[in-house]
Amino acid sequence: MNKIPPPFIAAGNIFLLYLSTLLIPSFEFTGQSILGILIGLEGVIIIFVSIRLFRKNQTTINPFKAHETSRLITSGIYSFTRNPMYLGLSSIQVAFGVYLGSHISIFLIPAFIIYITHKQIIYEEEILKKEFGDEYINYLKSVRRWI
Repeated sequence: MNKIPPPFIAAGNIFLLYLSTLLIPSFEFTGQSILGILIGLEGVIIIFVSIRLFRKNQTTINPFKAHETSRLITSGIYSFTRNPMYLGLSSIQVAFGVYLGSHISIFLIPAFIIYITHKQIIYEEEILKKEFGDEYINYLKSVRRWI
């Protein structure tokens, strides 16, 4: 299980993306800043929509307290992805990678996705299987982990 809050891991990756641009020349293309901002907004919106659904359903958003989940959310954005908050964090990293023109983003962002999948998501899934049984297992079959 992961012991570091996922937003901190994402922020660390963003900091590394920035540092990499000080060491390796950045890539540039027309519309780069706008594209980065749009991708970042998409990520932020996904996270806020997800948090709003958790609060509306009065269940925990704390990834370290998955055992306190009181309700399984399968509607809204959760009908497209089982992990929209992590998807949003990944999108924000992509946004910074594009905005900064960081070549290293091609390695750091997949590393984040692999780490979060193996150290956080799988742990959460096991807890939710115990808490919600067949309802969660059916949800696993119908909605993808990422996109």
